[in-house]
Amino acid sequence: MSAFLGPIHYWLYNKIMLQEKIVDEILSLNEEEEFVQGLDDSTVMQCGIIENQPLENMIDTGNIHGWLQERIHIVENRLSYVVTAITKENADRMEQILERVYQVGVDVFMSLEQKEEMTSAEHIFKLLNDMLLDGMPCDHVNVIVSSSSDEVEFKRTRCIHEIYWLEQGGFVMNYYEIRTKFVQGLLSNTAFEYVADEEGNYHIRRK
Repeated sequence: MSAFLGPIHYWLYNKIMLQEKIVDEILSLNEEEEFVQGLDDSTVMQCGIIENQPLENMIDTGNIHGWLQERIHIVENRLSYVVTAITKENADRMEQILERVYQVGVDVFMSLEQKEEMTSAEHIFKLLNDMLLDGMPCDHVNVIVSSSSDEVEFKRTRCIHEIYWLEQGGFVMNYYEIRTKFVQGLLSNTAFEYVADEEGNYHIRRK
């Protein structure tokens, strides 16, 4: 990664901020439903905070890679901590979390300037790659198996999220349910759907 602040750093920062948006929505749900008292404060104490400011106002330009890596750790831990805390006493609360995350996906789609350009599965795959946090660019987590305008099949080479869920005593399957629900919300007003097959590969395909 470049030693100078450039487009790739903003690209990664935007992915971090989208995951933080999901965390914020789950925290709002927690407050509305009064699931866990003091969760906002304990999340900051246990995991740190992601400040919503322009990247150039915050980043350590002497350690760009390290600064971004630390924010990835923070936002991954924030998501795993919040979801695990809410569902620890009642696993059924996960359904409400998923409903809220689905709506985040819908809202993000409505805010996109390029909605009319989402006419191919290949474009949507690129969009998801631009949105969803999967470590650093050098991690190369998602690999395309086959690709056409009607369907993209891809697989994950490894799971880089599980460590954060294990650290909080949670289950990484909750992360993948959240991820899937967000994408389903994002694509709900398009001609495409997002599904996993029995082999564990993922498909973006025309309905």
